Amino acid sequence: MFSLIKQFFKFGIVGFINTVLTFLIYTFLWKLTSPTIAMAIGYGLTTLLGLTINKKWVFKTSGNVTKTAIKYYLTYIFTWCLTVLLTYLLSVHTSINAEIIPILTLVVTVPVNFILSKLWVFK
Repeated sequence: MFSLIKQFFKFGIVGFINTVLTFLIYTFLWKLTSPTIAMAIGYGLTTLLGLTINKKWVFKTSGNVTKTAIKYYLTYIFTWCLTVLLTYLLSVHTSINAEIIPILTLVVTVPVNFILSKLWVFK
């Protein structure tokens, strides 16, 4: 159980770094484009960093790099689509301030991403 908590904590640190980078990109772009496009670009750009750190530091796997990368990106495509969908729904159908929408999407996407990473990508 402690190992799982430790992994989730490390996963959270990696996610925090990626989130800060995504948020900075989002903040820079959302007024120039739209909240949905800004989130899509930010989220997309930070995935390579996440793959590398999660593989080496969080889950400490040494399996087939290509197979791991394919699973990782399939997971990220899924959570990216989920993030973009949630961003769209929140920005179009609510009066929530666009600057906090990325924080709200994390409530759903972080646990989904960890479970898929733990049980499928880096197992």
